Amino acid sequence: MVDADINPTSLTGRIVLAPNFSWTWRANLTLLYSLMAISVTIGGGFLLAGAWLILPFSILEIGCLWLCIHYCVSRCYRQEIITISTHEVMIEKGIFHRQEVRNFNRSWSQFLVKEPRRRGDTSTICIRSHGQELEIGSFLNQEDKTRLVRQLHQVVYG
Repeated sequence: MVDADINPTSLTGRIVLAPNFSWTWRANLTLLYSLMAISVTIGGGFLLAGAWLILPFSILEIGCLWLCIHYCVSRCYRQEIITISTHEVMIEKGIFHRQEVRNFNRSWSQFLVKEPRRRGDTSTICIRSHGQELEIGSFLNQEDKTRLVRQLHQVVYG
């Protein structure tokens, strides 16, 4: 998702980048609880039949599934905020809160779009200044990257 708020007269503004959500946290929990009910029911049936070892492994399986879902959902809360002022480009990255901040001088900064090396990959968007290079929007799909390039082109060239 690319959400841009750019002032067309001063060519300053803010662009918020976030991955697209496939499901909400509540929908993921519903899936997890239904799979947990099925797994514990089957494990309980095997426990009553005398195969007690099935139940701990089904609980372990649900625990691993919960960790995987939690990891995937937390990665969906990743954000990048590009703030473009008259003299500076500030890029903030993080999950749930700001974890990395990079500042670039606007006059010396270049936005680069690198074409994909292999078929099926997406292009890479970078900002470069004074020998430093930082990739932005690595989690975006190709359609969102195209939208980001349009917004950056608007800011740079008016």
